Amino acid sequence: MKIKISGYGLLKNYVGSPDNPTSYEITSSKQIKDIMKEMGIPDGIVLLVSVNDKQENFDYTPKEGDDVKLIPPVSGG
Repeated sequence: MKIKISGYGLLKNYVGSPDNPTSYEITSSKQIKDIMKEMGIPDGIVLLVSVNDKQENFDYTPKEGDDVKLIPPVSGG
């Protein structure tokens, strides 16, 4: 089963950007937190998860064709 996964800011170093998402093959029912770990995304740099433009938690299990976006904490002034 395939999903699209992308990120903003620093997360683009690990996954594609929203304009060019990474296609990711899931071989079993995995939660988003497991997928992030497999992709080498460090703990604490993802604040929010959006699936098909709806906020989900890290325990969400993606389904075929889901569009997952990872959102980092926002900083600046």
